[in-house]
Amino acid sequence: MSTSTPGGLVVRNLHKTYPPDIVALRDVSLELAPGTFTAIIGPSGCGKTTLLKIAAGIETYQHGEVFFAGERIAGNTSWRRSVIYQDIRLFPWLTAQANVAFALESKGLPKAEARRQAAQWIERQGLQLYADAYPAELSGGMRQKIGVCRVLANAPELVLCDEPFSALDWTARESLQLELLHYWYEQRKTVLFVTHNVEEAVYLAQRVVLMSARPGEIKEIVDVPLPEERWSVRRDSPQLLAVAQYVNNHIADEVRKAQATEQAVGY
Repeated sequence: MSTSTPGGLVVRNLHKTYPPDIVALRDVSLELAPGTFTAIIGPSGCGKTTLLKIAAGIETYQHGEVFFAGERIAGNTSWRRSVIYQDIRLFPWLTAQANVAFALESKGLPKAEARRQAAQWIERQGLQLYADAYPAELSGGMRQKIGVCRVLANAPELVLCDEPFSALDWTARESLQLELLHYWYEQRKTVLFVTHNVEEAVYLAQRVVLMSARPGEIKEIVDVPLPEERWSVRRDSPQLLAVAQYVNNHIADEVRKAQATEQAVGY
C-alpha cells in the first residue's frame, strides 16, 4: 500500500477500542483507489461507522495508520473529507438555499458566488420553489436533499456517507441514490458509503466490504460486476440479485454472531 495515492484512502492495521475494553475495530486494512465507490456493510456494532468517522477525522484510534491523498488522518478534519449524515443537520434559522450557500462561504467563496452556486444545486434537485423555505417547512426528503447538496456543493475529494438515506421513504431514497451516483460518475470523487441495506450497497458500489461481528474485521471484499452507469441497471436484474444474495448470506452469519455476543455480554 502507498501512503501517497492521490485522492485515495489508505487504512493500515487499524485498531480502535472504546472504554473500558470494547474493541470496535481490529487490524483493519483497506485501500480505496481514487474515484472509486465503496460500500461497507455489516451487523450493528461491527465498527463500520467508527471507520467512517476515523476517515473523516472526527474519531481517533489507538494503533495503525490512516492516510488520504498522502496526508495522515489522526483526528484532523477537513472539507476535503466531508460526511453526509443520516440525521439531517440543517441550520433551522437559514433558508434551504442559504444552508447550501453557508457551506460554500465557509470554504472561502465570495457571498455572491456562493449564492449563485447554491441556487444551481437547489435547482438541480428540483427544489427551486422551496429555495426560500426554512427547514421546518420542508419534508424529511427535501431536508435530506438540501443536506446532500450542502456537502456535494463543496466538492469534497472524499465523500463519506453514514447511512444517509435510511430514514427516507422509497421514492426519496431512490432519487438521492441516483443523485449521488450521477455526482460520483461525473466528478470521480472517492466515495465510502456505510449502510445496513444489502440491496443499496450492491446497487450503488463497485465494491462491497463485508465486516465481521465485533470486534470489527474485514471478512471479505466483494466486487460488483455491474456497469458504472448503475441507473441503467434494473434493480431486479439477475446479476444484481445474485451478488445481493451472496452478500446477504455472508452478512446473515455475522448478524447471528453479533446477536449472540450482545446476549452474552449485554452490549
